[in-house]
Amino acid sequence: MADYLIIGGGLAGCVLASRLKEYEPALKIIIIETGPDATENPLITEPMGTMQLHNSPFEYNYKTVPQEHYDGREVFQAGGKLLSGSSAVNYAAWTRGDRADYDLWAKLVQDKRWSYDGLLPYFRRTESHHDSNVDPHQHGFSGPIHSTPALDRTYPLTAQLKAAYATIGVKPIPDHNGGDNKGMAPHIENWFKGKRQPAGKAYNLSGIEVQTNKTVKRITLSPSSNNRPKATSVELDNGETLTASKEIILSCGALHTPQLLMLSGIGPSDELAKHNISCLVSSPHVGKNLTDHSSLTQFYRINHPERGLCAPNPAFNHPSFIEGFPTDYIIAESTPTPLIKAALATDLNVPETEISDTHSHISPPRSHYEILPMYAPTEVPLTNMGIPFDGSIISIGILNLLPTSRGSITLPPPSNPDEAHAITTPPLIDPNYYATATDRAILRSAIRRNISAFELLMQGDDPVVEAEVPPPGFPQLTSKSTDEEIDARVRRCAGTFYHVSGSCSMGSGGGEGGGGRVEGVVDSECRVLGVDGLRVVDASVIPTPISAHYMVAVYALAEQMADIIAGRA
Repeated sequence: MADYLIIGGGLAGCVLASRLKEYEPALKIIIIETGPDATENPLITEPMGTMQLHNSPFEYNYKTVPQEHYDGREVFQAGGKLLSGSSAVNYAAWTRGDRADYDLWAKLVQDKRWSYDGLLPYFRRTESHHDSNVDPHQHGFSGPIHSTPALDRTYPLTAQLKAAYATIGVKPIPDHNGGDNKGMAPHIENWFKGKRQPAGKAYNLSGIEVQTNKTVKRITLSPSSNNRPKATSVELDNGETLTASKEIILSCGALHTPQLLMLSGIGPSDELAKHNISCLVSSPHVGKNLTDHSSLTQFYRINHPERGLCAPNPAFNHPSFIEGFPTDYIIAESTPTPLIKAALATDLNVPETEISDTHSHISPPRSHYEILPMYAPTEVPLTNMGIPFDGSIISIGILNLLPTSRGSITLPPPSNPDEAHAITTPPLIDPNYYATATDRAILRSAIRRNISAFELLMQGDDPVVEAEVPPPGFPQLTSKSTDEEIDARVRRCAGTFYHVSGSCSMGSGGGEGGGGRVEGVVDSECRVLGVDGLRVVDASVIPTPISAHYMVAVYALAEQMADIIAGRA
């Protein structure tokens, strides 16, 4: 028997296990992970291996259900399927997001521990910042994760791109991770000396029983003294049973945690009834409130590729270029308030005058979108753009960081009607991308902003950029393009940066749009509502989008939850 069973050896699971063992060495902790321990595989350790991990055995290589607002396309959706989870396969972006995002989280769940200031000690605890001269109130210097500036690599196009964005009014800021990320700042990664830092390697797992290549089939609930069901054990798909004396903690991620809860009889009663699963605990919001950062990648053909301006041109061969992802600066900005107000009014079906200046999507100023220049082609899977990997293309990732569209995770029908549902069958993933006028306003605004910068790079006697590369049969996007033309491009080409969250949301009661508490699956200490001895600790509990790539937020979430579980916070 274990004291704690941690289901899922991803980022959050590894951090929780490590810290709980550190705080109380006598604890018996077991991590159960579906995938292998592949932290020494070169595809995992080397930055350039990242490009080859999609469709590999080290990721869940899923497709969404057909997306109504993407012309019925299925969208590739991935995540780590190995010890350390997505921290072992992601692009290592180390971005914290904006103070306002976390403060809204705290407001929605009525718990200041999840505000920016409440999480700040855990941001600091996680990191060893590369610059000893930064504000010590904002950054840590002795944590397990080493931050590395992409500026350690000098890219030939940096000066021109910075000048173009500055000309259109993007302000420079020194620190993207200091609480206000609005502006253009050096991009920070967590590659360290050219190597990846997976959570299960960066955090000490000695003394913890790690069982890889094993999958939990369901959680077993037993009666307790207070007449509430209690999670006491788990059944593996090989028939083995493991029990926990203290708690079972789900850290399976925003795609699989709701799936496992539903397969265990915890979820919406109507959804479970459709699949002949006995509803042991009615939890109507399991699998709801799913959010993801939809994105469009624009491609531009550069002039004179023989000068070695983009990878993989042979002239682009300095050893430092293989020590991280081919990018150096990152931009986050607000969509103009009039556009947001008009879009919110459309979504809420009210006059624009009824949209208050204090609406959470407007005030305090939010970081609605991200622009990430990449000095290499990075084609989105399944979009079939046919972009050449020959040193002639620069790509620009454009993300909606604060989507208002909400989707769901539901169960698929069993492959055989006479068989039980299997956890190994992928869930039905419906992010409901681009469903709201607000999301369309944000992404259009970001795309237009980027177009303005690149049109400057096409001017002069020796322009750096030749032209945008559109998908076959589509016109180039320019400053004169209509909203309809931009929307058509998004429907044809948009994808995701794999930042799913919210599907087992923290909170209870009213809805986010009304400014009340968000409807939830867990309380503000991540305890599953209606069940004893069961928590969820992963990105699925984050109730509202964060204007960041989620790794930093999940590290801080797991660090704080370790303190809460151990009675230290």
